[in-house]
Amino acid sequence: MMQGTTRHLLLTLAAGAAAALLFAAPFALGLGAVAPMTLTGIPLMAAGLGIGVLAAIGAGLTGLVLIFGLAVLFALSSEPIVLFAGLFAIPVVFAVQQLQRSRTSSLGYIEWHPPLNVMSWLLAGALLVMIVFAVMVIRGNTDLPFLTRSFLQPVLTGLFPELGFHRTRSLVDTMTPVFPGAALAAWMLMLSAATAGALALLRFWGALQRPAPRMEELQVPLWIPLAFGLAVAFVLLGDFNLAYLGQNAAIALLVPMFLVGAGTFHAIARQTPIFLRSYCRFLRLYDRLPSAHRACRIDRCGRPNPRSSPAVRTRSDRPGGVTWK
Repeated sequence: MMQGTTRHLLLTLAAGAAAALLFAAPFALGLGAVAPMTLTGIPLMAAGLGIGVLAAIGAGLTGLVLIFGLAVLFALSSEPIVLFAGLFAIPVVFAVQQLQRSRTSSLGYIEWHPPLNVMSWLLAGALLVMIVFAVMVIRGNTDLPFLTRSFLQPVLTGLFPELGFHRTRSLVDTMTPVFPGAALAAWMLMLSAATAGALALLRFWGALQRPAPRMEELQVPLWIPLAFGLAVAFVLLGDFNLAYLGQNAAIALLVPMFLVGAGTFHAIARQTPIFLRSYCRFLRLYDRLPSAHRACRIDRCGRPNPRSSPAVRTRSDRPGGVTWK
């Protein structure tokens, strides 16, 4: 018992340290190292889904302590600490708590909370914060695009001083119409990637405490398409500020619907060998990579490839034969 507790504690601390290092990479090394930051949620999510909610909380607190130390070491402001907590630590704890929930259906099956539903409710919270903030700004007689431009101008000037005034201003004008929605969409994609990556790692290690969802089973709550339709109505019928708010909300709401569409595409591809083979040829994988036939699960004749099948080998009725089911 003590050995297992110590192991869980070490894994929790390691997950928090890995998340902190991934998140701090662009702050310490520059924007060229921004790619590792997108993987920050994977160790936090893996600790939570593999050990429990307390491990997610512990990993998040460990990451916050290390981020604070790195901020002091590199003379950074408090923004990295706030960003780490708001973008990753708190949402991951909420997601882990929801993803570990299950219920027994009327038929006796155990049903688990779908990951995309959890991501959708996180998006709902972020959209609610954005709407409340936008209402406060509008009531203060300030245009939302002007506020966004006032935020982006000094940030981009500090990050890219070599661009100069005119190029920075042009970049700000390009980013202003879509920046809030694009930021929310990028955050949603990072959390979705963290969930998928953590589930894949835990399944590989045999430490997953819940079944991994299939892509074709992805679904979103009904309020997602309804909210998207309302956002489009704001764009078409609202005034300047409402159109700006609806446009950016629609961009963020496209993410869960895109993931559902990707799951539908995956289901169609798995059930259509000819289509799947054409798709692989389109990606230039079918004839160039030896492993492409295994990846596509079909051979050159369009038959299922036994080497790629995830099922179990069983003896065939034929002498010396093997079938794959």
